[in-house]
Amino acid sequence: MVGLKASTAVVSLCLAALPAFAKDPINTMVPMPDGTRLMTLVLLPDGQGPFPAIVVRTPYGLPTPPSGPVVLEDDAETDAILATWAPVLERGYAVVQQNTRGRGGSEGLDMLFQTDRADGAALAEWLVDQPWSDGTFRITGDSADGFAGYLMAAERPAGLTGAFFQVSCANLQKLGVVRRTGGLQMETLAPWIIQQAGESGQDNLTDIVERGVDLEKAAGQGEALFGQLFGGEVGALINRPLTEMEPNVALQPFWRDFISEEGYAARAEYFDAAGDIDVPITHVGLWQDTFVDCTIDAFQRASGEQSLIVMNGTHYDIDDAEVWQSSGLENAFLDWLDGNTAAAVRFEVENAPSPMLIETPVWPPAGATAQRLYLSKEGLARLAPSAGELGQVVTDIAAPVATEGGRNLVITAGTEMAALPSEDEEVILQIGEPMAADAILVGPVTLDVTIRPDAQDADIVARLVAFNAEGQPRLILENLARARYRDGRDNPSPTAPGVNVDLRIDLGHTAHYLSAGDQLGLILQGSNLPRWDIATGLDGDPSLDADARRITTVVETNGTARLEFATLATDHRVGQ
Repeated sequence: MVGLKASTAVVSLCLAALPAFAKDPINTMVPMPDGTRLMTLVLLPDGQGPFPAIVVRTPYGLPTPPSGPVVLEDDAETDAILATWAPVLERGYAVVQQNTRGRGGSEGLDMLFQTDRADGAALAEWLVDQPWSDGTFRITGDSADGFAGYLMAAERPAGLTGAFFQVSCANLQKLGVVRRTGGLQMETLAPWIIQQAGESGQDNLTDIVERGVDLEKAAGQGEALFGQLFGGEVGALINRPLTEMEPNVALQPFWRDFISEEGYAARAEYFDAAGDIDVPITHVGLWQDTFVDCTIDAFQRASGEQSLIVMNGTHYDIDDAEVWQSSGLENAFLDWLDGNTAAAVRFEVENAPSPMLIETPVWPPAGATAQRLYLSKEGLARLAPSAGELGQVVTDIAAPVATEGGRNLVITAGTEMAALPSEDEEVILQIGEPMAADAILVGPVTLDVTIRPDAQDADIVARLVAFNAEGQPRLILENLARARYRDGRDNPSPTAPGVNVDLRIDLGHTAHYLSAGDQLGLILQGSNLPRWDIATGLDGDPSLDADARRITTVVETNGTARLEFATLATDHRVGQ
């Protein structure tokens, strides 16, 4: 969740060459329906107008740079940040930036995006009624700015004509930081809550203090939590429910509501903006971004003319000009401003021997060949095996398996793996046949397994890997399924110890280059901390055994355990 573009990569716009502003920025407080006023910054282009507008709603500081490869130092001066909007102003757009409720200069309480549909709609009504407005606007934003932007677009306000969102999510409670059939993305959400408290608006900060929060103590708790999450400790993470995690509860009173089972169905529907969108949107993601599956989901489910860009990189690489240049897409944001159209889907291929950009009208791309591999003790095979036990995984909340690579926000993300997990981490490794020829593993990957926990809940972490000719593994995809949420977090159901349960694990989307001789492998684990929280029963049904520290789960085939994916020929190139 990016704030001010944090990278120090090369700035893609030469600030020294940009013209001075024709008009001074306007700071104003825009009232919401309940009377709360939100700080709003308006930049107007030269001329009399009326103008179309570009809108950014942000929980971070104002001003904020535009989307695209526009990178500034952390301590960039306000004038330098404002100058990055010159190409937008020169094209005749007004720029409207607003602090979300409880953030920066805005009044009210920060409710973790739970007012951003209504607040966004209110801003739209105000905007199109301004004398300088031509009655139309578009929305843009990265990461958390995009969360607010997607929710604003979902309200279908009059005058909205399109949007451009990067490394963001239109489905936070199903595919984002909370997963409908899985866990909570701990390393993404938990530290972000603590960080954001330090950037509260005055009303929000006053509320924290008036509730009796000792800010010095909270800072110490935050430091301890960071140590537990990222220093290999577990501490308080296993001794109380996540809904009681400190200092998150003290600093953000909506923390409990945001992650709890209670009220999940209504909350998930509110945050599922993708299905309510009906305007053209360009959705931009990166293959190792924590929100890339959300990005693709929004492209697939929003109505109207949608487009998708997925490049190589991790969350903060969205700021890196070299990432855009290597893909040949460095002008994508300005092309969007100019109304230039392109293929509906443009994606880079991860791990390709040289830069590979593919354009296609649909995702997954047409021409991909469906593949199915069955799990057995002998490895991943094309023929269905007979029923039988594959092995066991252990969910041990006193000694969880540590995260290594993957689609993370704070800790190191990516495909690199130091080595295979050790035997004491209780994993199962299934190794397939070597690839006969180069191919692109593309689209969604799913895994069907049957498990038999010895408790009322269990976690299964599936990691799809590829081994090169030297036997070195690299991580392609990873996801967690929680047994009690096998029918959804909106329909939790404890497992019966010793009884088989069927699970489908959606590992996610990818476009990953496999070389001849590579072998696909599957690693199953009982945990992956701090990327995911860990099954303890403490956050769910009170009948669950809160004293359980070790859950052993048998994995079976039943003749149907299988991995499903698709491959694309490597000669599938631009325009095909």
